[in-house]
Amino acid sequence: MAARDAVDDQAALDWELIRRVVARADQRILSQVAGPELPEQSFGVLHALLHAPDKRLPMSHLARELLMTSGGFTKLADRLGRAGLIDRRGSEGDRRVVYASLTSEGVQVARDAERRYRAALREQLLQTLTPAQLGTVADGLRALDEHADVPHETTPARAGAASPPSTAVPERRRVART
Repeated sequence: MAARDAVDDQAALDWELIRRVVARADQRILSQVAGPELPEQSFGVLHALLHAPDKRLPMSHLARELLMTSGGFTKLADRLGRAGLIDRRGSEGDRRVVYASLTSEGVQVARDAERRYRAALREQLLQTLTPAQLGTVADGLRALDEHADVPHETTPARAGAASPPSTAVPERRRVART
């Protein structure tokens, strides 16, 4: 039992370190990305849309990816819409789904922010970690992410190198409440 307690204690310490370091690094990176035309919270939306097929995603998917409530995300989408960065339209095939898509101005702002983001990643991460070390950390966290999203019996093994965050629409069907 003592060995198990020691393992649990170390796991708790390790996890707290991960949470603290990732939160601080994310804060530093986003502060370098944000600007007068782009508050920190908006970058995640523009980043996801910039890398999505046709530069559009369902609002419910974006809210889930950004760990926001649908109401909170709707307020953020309203601000981005008023700024002329995104456009919202209902799905032709399913009235329950509302898509957010980048406007031409939104694409330009997103590309500018993406350049600042990559520079911040180089400065904040790659001056301390090698790409291989960062990939090892990402592989471990990817396994944790897959474990959390998929029931144990159906968790597929993934091979290959690290990949960017998924912008594909998940297979799960959820109704957008916007």
